[in-house]
Amino acid sequence: MSELFPRHRLSVASIAVTIIIGVVIWRLIDIQIIDHERYSAKANRQWYVRRPIPARRGNIFDRNGYPLAVTHWTYTIGVTPRSFPVHDRKAVACLADACDMSKKELRRRLVRDEAYVALGRDLHLTEDQVSKLSSLSGVAIDPNHDRLYPYEAMPPQFLGAINAEGSGTAGVELAFQGTLAGEDGWLLVSQLPGDPRGFQPVNAPGRGPRDGDDLYLTIDTRIQSIVDFELEQAVVRFGAVGGMAIVVEPSTGDVLAVSEKPVREIARAASQVDCFALRSMNCIYEPGSTFKLITDSYLLESGKVGPYDVFFGENGVAHFDFGTIHDAHEYGWLTFKESFVLSSNICTIKAAQAANAGDFYRYMLRFGFGGRTGVDLPAESRGTLREPGAWSTRSLPSIAIGHEIGVTALQMAMAYCALANGGDLLVPRVALEARDGTGAVVERFSPVTVRRVLTDRTAKTMQDFCKEVVLKGTGTKAAVNGIEVAGKTGTSQKAIDGAYQKGKYVASFIGFAPASAPRVVCLVVLDEPDSHSYYGGESSAIVFSKIIEGINLSTDLFYNAGTANIAMGDDGAGRKRVPSFLRLTAEAAIDRAAGCGLEVQCPRVKGIVYSQTPDPGTYVSPEDEIKLMVRAERPKSETVGNVPDVAGLSIREARRLLLGCGLDCVVRGFGIVERQEPAAGSLVSRAVKVILFCNPRSAADLNEGVQIADGARH
Repeated sequence: MSELFPRHRLSVASIAVTIIIGVVIWRLIDIQIIDHERYSAKANRQWYVRRPIPARRGNIFDRNGYPLAVTHWTYTIGVTPRSFPVHDRKAVACLADACDMSKKELRRRLVRDEAYVALGRDLHLTEDQVSKLSSLSGVAIDPNHDRLYPYEAMPPQFLGAINAEGSGTAGVELAFQGTLAGEDGWLLVSQLPGDPRGFQPVNAPGRGPRDGDDLYLTIDTRIQSIVDFELEQAVVRFGAVGGMAIVVEPSTGDVLAVSEKPVREIARAASQVDCFALRSMNCIYEPGSTFKLITDSYLLESGKVGPYDVFFGENGVAHFDFGTIHDAHEYGWLTFKESFVLSSNICTIKAAQAANAGDFYRYMLRFGFGGRTGVDLPAESRGTLREPGAWSTRSLPSIAIGHEIGVTALQMAMAYCALANGGDLLVPRVALEARDGTGAVVERFSPVTVRRVLTDRTAKTMQDFCKEVVLKGTGTKAAVNGIEVAGKTGTSQKAIDGAYQKGKYVASFIGFAPASAPRVVCLVVLDEPDSHSYYGGESSAIVFSKIIEGINLSTDLFYNAGTANIAMGDDGAGRKRVPSFLRLTAEAAIDRAAGCGLEVQCPRVKGIVYSQTPDPGTYVSPEDEIKLMVRAERPKSETVGNVPDVAGLSIREARRLLLGCGLDCVVRGFGIVERQEPAAGSLVSRAVKVILFCNPRSAADLNEGVQIADGARH
């Protein structure tokens, strides 16, 4: 019996060992063969980390290259001394160069008995420096992006904004996120368990960042400044609670200017719709008589009426089955054309009684009402246009004169663009092209035609109608000296929550210029002007006139070689009449001024004069100087101009000034700009970066800078 127990224990031990070995072998097979990929991926996640290298967001420019939105990347650098290889000469040299300090100073700061040492903030680093610093153990690089919008005469909702992660949240920034954002790069680093050196670079290729492309918009800041100023003045002059103005090129659909008053701060959250989208394309209003373009075009094209068919105006008051309609004036017999020119609601309704509701509804749809225009901006409204089945007996006559229909300002502008260009409805375009860092075009955004909505004959007839409105109709105050314009007035009572508000009106005027060969369509809408100005012809038409006059005198948009040369002369008091220098080369402009005995201030660069002050035709004294602005020929020359003097300014102030001149900068140090390279007044190209050498005002500023950098790290 005593011999059986050792044998039994040996058998049990053998079985136990066999089971243990089997389990171990099974786990090895499971880890190494069956589930190898999962365990390998888990180990890699623990040992390897991808350090991101952020891409630079693309800049936004107007069509002439004026900066509208730019990004400056700066970095905050800090070090964990116990993990940094302080005895590695290359590592020390790399870090010292990036922080703009000597190697001796760097070593002195690293011997401190501190867990973390802040070395600098607002540092400008090259892509190569970022890559090298990212591979050093113990070095923390915190990127900071500063998105600046140097042009203030633009609704914030148009350009939009970016969030803390650098992604667009509204406007152009959101709509063209894929173009502007670029693609972040990465560097692979690893850390072995217990390794005091921390993460070390791996012998792997990684990937460099692909910077975002620059975006060139259709906006023309010369026109935008005029529109924004005139609208702001009009809101005050006419006591309105707000206003909108849009300028569009009818042949391409290019949006040249958009202005809204009062200015609203951009929303950071998409849920705040009112501060997120442009009211010009998000808010709807009843267009009033400006909508008669659609009604009259339909009646003409369908053969229901002719331009000279006659209707009786009932002396200003007409009783219909659906109710009573009033005109602003007591009209008798009017032709169909005169009813448009004088804006008779009664005659228009009488003409529209021959319309078929279904056909008229489909005609309005063809013009884009009740649908989105297709503009490349977020949060566009469709407006409101009910189907004929939901119409009452009053609906058709009401819609015919611009009521019971809700439109956006952009929809109305594009409808009149179709009239101005001869009949084609276009998609509004806000971007021209995208360019990479070398200036090469990588994407073009071509004009898009939706459909043809007017025949040539109807387009010419309605253009003639619109000319008569300004010549002898309700829009005489829209007339502009020296250029023929055309358009239509509109006045509508405001509707809130389905009820018309007594004493609250929307006044509008929309027109095009020059009338014979339209280059722009301009819409002006004033919200609740005072009781003396609520008719569109008494307020909005005046604003339209001032905008077109400003464009005509201050830009080359309406340039006509046959009429551009203003005859020289004097006013009898020794003052000379200023000729037009628009569309001349800089050299030709200087020669013309010399021939006229006038002094001019003109940049000596190859290019075309696109603006002058004072305007052509103005009388000036011989000693007065005429200032000319030249658009440089970009393909032949990248000359920007003289470097401004930024000494004594803060870093932010200096950046804004340089950006306004089309220049980028690199900052050394922090605080106040002490000196700059190149020096002020130097002529440089767009590719040159101005180096700003900065020093703090006091020791307090120095301590504050270190505290901010340290705070950014924690």
